[in-house]
Amino acid sequence: MSPAPATKNGFQPMRMASATANCAKIVEYVFTQGYDRQFNTQIGARTADPRKMTSFEEVKEAWVAQMKAIFGLLVRAVNHGRIIGHRITPRPYLSAISRRSIETGKDVCDPSIERGNAWITGFTWVENADSLAAVKKLVFDEKLYTMEDLCNALDTNWEGYEQMRLAFVKD
Repeated sequence: MSPAPATKNGFQPMRMASATANCAKIVEYVFTQGYDRQFNTQIGARTADPRKMTSFEEVKEAWVAQMKAIFGLLVRAVNHGRIIGHRITPRPYLSAISRRSIETGKDVCDPSIERGNAWITGFTWVENADSLAAVKKLVFDEKLYTMEDLCNALDTNWEGYEQMRLAFVKD
């Protein structure tokens, strides 16, 4: 079975996976207020100081803000790419077998002709659910740790916090 069955126009309008999101960054940004330590720059939203969060609802609100910031950034990049992509990376072979392109003389990815949808592929979603569930249970429900403890452990990449790390891994 073909993922893009042939049509009278040659094939379905051009579709593309335009961005891939590492969704584990959403949880990371909750604890760094949107600052990306690897790239040494502010990428996510400037959310509340996690050390001062007193309820799981505050953590969840920060998570939602980070998710919106990351996907907002990706959507803007995808939309810009769809506008200029046909000029930067034209598809001459696909254009040669597309009735739309042959009739209009335009590249198959030109946004002025019929286009398929674009999407953002998100991976590492399960890390979000696991991490949030562990924070809720160990920090807010069972009160085994504080947000200050957790932030300190994350700041040191768990060095000196092995028992705590294991508790978060197991729960």
